[in-house]
Amino acid sequence: MRITFFGAAREVTGSNILLEGPSGKILLECGLFQGNRHAQERNHEPFQYNPKSISAVIVGHAHLDHTGRLPKFVKAGFRGKIFCTAPTKELTELVLDDSANLMKHDAEEDGVRPIYTRADVAQTMQLFETIGYGEPIEIVNGVTLTFKNAGHILGSALSVLEFGGKKLVYTSDLGNVPSELMLPPDNIDSADYVICETTYGGRIHEDFKSRQEKLNSVIENTIAQNGVLMIPTFAIERTQELLHDIEHFCRTGDCAIPTFYLDSPLAEKVTKVFEKYPEYLNDKLKKTHKSGNYFGIDRLNVTSKVEESKQIENAPNPKVIIAGSGMINGGRILYHLQDFITYPKNTLLIVGYQAQGTLGRRLLEGEKEIKIYGKKYKVGAKVMAIGSYSAHADSAGLMDWVSKISGVKEIFLVHGEAEQQVAFARQVKAKLNLEATIPQAGETYEL
Repeated sequence: MRITFFGAAREVTGSNILLEGPSGKILLECGLFQGNRHAQERNHEPFQYNPKSISAVIVGHAHLDHTGRLPKFVKAGFRGKIFCTAPTKELTELVLDDSANLMKHDAEEDGVRPIYTRADVAQTMQLFETIGYGEPIEIVNGVTLTFKNAGHILGSALSVLEFGGKKLVYTSDLGNVPSELMLPPDNIDSADYVICETTYGGRIHEDFKSRQEKLNSVIENTIAQNGVLMIPTFAIERTQELLHDIEHFCRTGDCAIPTFYLDSPLAEKVTKVFEKYPEYLNDKLKKTHKSGNYFGIDRLNVTSKVEESKQIENAPNPKVIIAGSGMINGGRILYHLQDFITYPKNTLLIVGYQAQGTLGRRLLEGEKEIKIYGKKYKVGAKVMAIGSYSAHADSAGLMDWVSKISGVKEIFLVHGEAEQQVAFARQVKAKLNLEATIPQAGETYEL
């Protein structure tokens, strides 16, 4: 078996790994590159292999940086099967459909053709085949796939591939422990090869227990300042974690003030998918919310239509606005920044990973003047962050998971910025006496 890394190699986005064996070719994910205009240019480039030659695609979870080029892949001729869990299929359809809409809008603005359309998304979804955790399936002759729980987002999966007496495990993204929503990742007892994400390979998250206290403090400060709290979130998992914590705030405090807005049609749809699959959620959550109302969405002002979103600007303060996109590189959060980022009494709260080049990353690093849709704005609002909302395992979590796998001959580090990968590689060497491989884009290895 031969493996080539075409995406998420020494960077965080664009997951795309090709496995080639005597019985066929298998693709591990087909994600969008994200972060800057150069990333968008790469998304338009042709694939470095023939999509028609691929027998199967494996999708670990629904985030765009793992699924976002699938319609382009199908458009280019792929006609095999796409394997994932049932929740991942439903979430993928939502995010791809939303992505196609955004691409259409951006293409009209820039005068270029979109990478794909909603019709391409519909064709792509016809190729999906769902399997549950722990259900082995032969996806090509001589290669068996088994999904295990990755604990990252709803339906996220570790991929265990067995072929020719060898075993390869791919994390996709590994979940953060503990999580209010997700079950912890499954442990793997043995493997010959491991492909491990390293988004936070050199960092330790904040104490999980202080998360609720910090959120409460930020909300209470918004009330005291009679200000606006803006929270850019990813529609999948991060929004639901946040809504769960706001629901807790409402149960223990005065939820009448401030007014809470969920200004993300995609997040609203995703939340309904979460409610549809309680068997994939944390047992503790199911016990404490026996009614199934895990997210207190009935307490929020859900603004599905653009007209409703625009009315938030003139609504009285204090108010809390939850809107996409999570890295502030698009979506409705940009319009709210235009309205509120210049005022010192307001706050921008970052609760998710911000890739290099994104507006979210620049704000988090202290940029004092930003440009939105061609217009400049002074950053007067406070910019804060709560790191323990991350859906990714931190350095300690990654090491704990990897250290439980026996018989590893080689570990490949992907899905991380260079300094994070180098830091984790050093830990792997020090604690496991194993030289980690950090592949560059396009590099091939024999397994």
